[in-house]
Amino acid sequence: MSDDTEDMADSSDSFDWQSLSDTLNSNHVPEIVLILVGVIALLIVFTYLKDRESGKYKLMVLLGVILGVIMIALCLTSDLKTATGTTIIVAIGCFALIIRPFRDVHFAVILAALVMVIVYILLGDITKEPFDALNNGWPRIIVAFVAGSITYMLLNFLQALVLGAAKILNAWPILAVVGIICIAEAICVWMGYDSVYDTIVNLVKDKASSSSSEIFMFR
Repeated sequence: MSDDTEDMADSSDSFDWQSLSDTLNSNHVPEIVLILVGVIALLIVFTYLKDRESGKYKLMVLLGVILGVIMIALCLTSDLKTATGTTIIVAIGCFALIIRPFRDVHFAVILAALVMVIVYILLGDITKEPFDALNNGWPRIIVAFVAGSITYMLLNFLQALVLGAAKILNAWPILAVVGIICIAEAICVWMGYDSVYDTIVNLVKDKASSSSSEIFMFR
């Protein structure tokens, strides 16, 4: 039995993750998953507008979280991470899907409470003078409360920014656009074309330069 266990451990340790990544990339799995991310985003919009309390909507949200996590993992292990435009689109799409169920969760309060509990527990182990006065009674409670309050103040602003961005991206018209862009981006990458992001940026630059030229000519 021990020999079999060692053989299984050796085979697990020798598993070729690079080969797996190459196989997934050669079969366009990252692009396929990105298309699914876009489709799920559109289905979330559809089921949300139809009935936001339905089981179908909640299932789509759950699938969005799962696909978002998978897409991030695939992006980090594929050539997609080298393309800035694609990486930005993947990041926006996955962030919108993953954060959607947690838009109203107050992470700052939860983390501050966790810090408070941890500090309270750690203070109980202090025995050296003069800090041993903090290991019981009101001093221990006060220090833990102060630590939790500082954590809350530091995280509250960051939480406001993150959840604000999450609510903007998850507004159904914007989420629908994000879904369409994810699908278009996946098709462009699959077909070997430029990123949608790069195409939009180049168009904006061309229009800006042409407008500047027209203004200069009128002068």
